[in-house]
Amino acid sequence: MLRKELICGWLVALAVVGALLVTTIGTLAHAATPEDLPLAIEGYSPVSYFEEGHPEPGRPEFTAVYNGRRYHLRDGEQLAKFEADPRRYEPLFTEHCPYSLTLGRAVAVDPERFKIVDGNLLLFHRSEELDGLEAWNAAEDDQGLLEEARSQYALFRF
Repeated sequence: MLRKELICGWLVALAVVGALLVTTIGTLAHAATPEDLPLAIEGYSPVSYFEEGHPEPGRPEFTAVYNGRRYHLRDGEQLAKFEADPRRYEPLFTEHCPYSLTLGRAVAVDPERFKIVDGNLLLFHRSEELDGLEAWNAAEDDQGLLEEARSQYALFRF
């Protein structure tokens, strides 16, 4: 009788392990596609900030993936530039307002509120309560604010 129970126990255990393996393999087979990743900068082309001096909408047919986000670029030329050096074009604090970070807050950005500091794209929050770009500029301390934002950003990254 003990032998029968032991065999049944092993069969149940093998069935559970088999089911887990099938589930895991199925999950791995459905690897994330670019469409599954979050869209960066609300679809604006990061290259446009540098080349045009203002944000321009990107197009889905010119999509690059970097750091777990989809970036839409305006055209093939911008796509090639972004893919050649994505760190140059990626917003420094991804989707976080650097001024809000200096206040110890992580808030979303308005992609039309931006500034380029030391070759870094900074995107700012804007609401009735706070215009991050306006407050940043009023402080007249790009380097000090940038240093504080960097130290705070490390606390918010996960």
